[in-house]
Amino acid sequence: MAEVVVFGVVAADVVLRVPRIPVPGDQVNAEALGWRIGGSSANVACGLSAAGHHVRLVGPVGSDSMGEQLLAELEQYGVDIEYSFRASAASPRTLIMLDGTGERTIIAVDSGAGPSSFLPVRGPDLRSADCVYIEGYTRYPPGMAAAAKAALVVTSPPVPGATTWPANVVVGSETQYAHTTSMGTFEAVRSVSGKRLEWVVVTRGRQGADAYASSDAVHVDAVAAKQVDATGAGDALPSACCTGCWKGTTWSQRCKSALRGVRRQ
Repeated sequence: MAEVVVFGVVAADVVLRVPRIPVPGDQVNAEALGWRIGGSSANVACGLSAAGHHVRLVGPVGSDSMGEQLLAELEQYGVDIEYSFRASAASPRTLIMLDGTGERTIIAVDSGAGPSSFLPVRGPDLRSADCVYIEGYTRYPPGMAAAAKAALVVTSPPVPGATTWPANVVVGSETQYAHTTSMGTFEAVRSVSGKRLEWVVVTRGRQGADAYASSDAVHVDAVAAKQVDATGAGDALPSACCTGCWKGTTWSQRCKSALRGVRRQ
């Protein structure tokens, strides 16, 4: 069992099943499927906890009644919420429409002003962490990576214009790397992540996933499967990378283990 710290926001997904995604001027009937815990960081935390790791989620939760339910849901998944704190803001909500193929369309609902801070007054000691997942450095200070010097730091891809984005492993979909293609994916990310960077992982939907290092590359094909609900599928890969990167004797073996782990989820 590894010690994992996840930094990010917890949201509520409100899910509707529709026969098709509506177009402008359209009208469709929907089946309400209720709500569920959401947000990339919460999905990663729940996935790693389910894999048997001790996971602490650090981030704001809304001060409304939905916030209470989200905290209870996290605890049911076994996530340690000692550093999840109530913010003076409404819980973020996302409307998710699922069509007949299981593909999803996501609408982020404006819940008003967000929290004034994404960090608690007192945070965990990152020196004892094996892995730290950071939702992104647009909300969290890059200096956190230095505090987790011995840990595997996993993040989403750097946003356009970022100058500092420290990480050992960066994971995201190919659309999130669109601004890096001219330099080559690994070199472009390393220009802001520094020498700490070891792997850059790119998901490509039906084309599978690729992982790049300074002198290595790994490709894993997608597996044919009946799609029921694509929501959160991208969040399974960071979870698998955090777990898989502790397996094997070389980084190539570890990354293959991580990517193949996603195929089994």
